[in-house]
Amino acid sequence: MLRFFLVLGALVGWSLGQGAQVDERRIGPEGGALRIPGIQVWVPPGALHTPVRFRLERLQAVPTSPPQDEVFFIQTLPEREVVGIYRLSSGATSFLKPLEIELRVNPPYRPGGRVIRSVVYIWNGKGYISVQVPSNRETLSLSRLELGPGAGAGGYPAGLVLAAIRAPEENLLRECQSRGGRWTGTSCERR
Repeated sequence: MLRFFLVLGALVGWSLGQGAQVDERRIGPEGGALRIPGIQVWVPPGALHTPVRFRLERLQAVPTSPPQDEVFFIQTLPEREVVGIYRLSSGATSFLKPLEIELRVNPPYRPGGRVIRSVVYIWNGKGYISVQVPSNRETLSLSRLELGPGAGAGGYPAGLVLAAIRAPEENLLRECQSRGGRWTGTSCERR
């Protein structure tokens, strides 16, 4: 019996330590926010008629649900840095006002040195959107994003997956060309 309580105590302690990477709450018509390190989501007042459950979590890897092909080729680079991979899940699929998301994408800007490209990939269950972030911006603000069916965590009907990744531009160019593509400065296009 004592062993059971020790194991239970260890599991509770572990789950509390993991709590900083998940924010789950019900937000009503008055609006509210979800925050974990690296990302904030604001639900503006009047965006909802009734209270809705939301979950914001940091992921260790891109979920296997989205096809991980050319869009995520940056993950194969030896010098890439994953700034953060996040999933926003929602009990609602549409909103009266757009949600606002702010992501931390770059450390404080230091001019000079190598050209680093920061890209945010957004998967909404239907397709990808990629947004390049200038290296002198520490955060990226997004709004008017569609939460798609199938992109949410289990039990939530809608969601978004956001991956912020940085890499030296010369590595992106080299990897893109090795795959038979053309580097546009923001993405790798197939010829």
